[in-house]
Amino acid sequence: TSNGLIKIGEALQINTSLQALDVSHNRICDDGAAAISECLKKNNTLQKLKISENKITSGGLIKIGEALQINTSLQTLDVLYNKISDDGAAAISECLKKNNTLQELKISENNITSNGLIKIGEALQINASLQTLDVSHNRISDDGAAAISECLKKNNTLQELKISENNITSNGLIKIGEALQINASLQTLDVSNNKISDDGAAAISECLKKNSTLQELKI
Repeated sequence: TSNGLIKIGEALQINTSLQALDVSHNRICDDGAAAISECLKKNNTLQKLKISENKITSGGLIKIGEALQINTSLQTLDVLYNKISDDGAAAISECLKKNNTLQELKISENNITSNGLIKIGEALQINASLQTLDVSHNRISDDGAAAISECLKKNNTLQELKISENNITSNGLIKIGEALQINASLQTLDVSNNKISDDGAAAISECLKKNSTLQELKI
């Protein structure tokens, strides 16, 4: 629970060797996330943090987001299957504007809508470190896809994007397809289990005629 994580967090403020911590599938909740955030402000060796399925809400993610504006070591953050919602996504977006070490962010199944994705998309127009973004199993819809497309026109570091199961229709994929005619960094795109239909597939086909960097496509 959070009590155990508080103890681990205290230790990590001193520890200088641990590089990866996986406390997924527990019950650390927001108090545990707050303890992790305190350690992230002081620890400069932890590179990988997995805290999926821990009943963390936006309150806990806001604390972690604040810490990541200071932290200079964490490269991977996995908060899959929590309850961070749009407020948590907004907190992450703020950290992405300042953090230049985080390379992989997994926030799938967190009840994030297009509002949260718009914030993250804006941040990724500035961010120059994130290489992998997983926002699968949320509710970003076409507005979220449009926000992603805008970031893809400007971002040149994102290599892997997973947006499966997000109620995206062909309209959203048309926007992404247009962006991929310009983007020169994305290598993997997963838009499976959406509602893209033949029009969306046609949009992707047009981008494939011009794009020379995409290596893996899941539709």
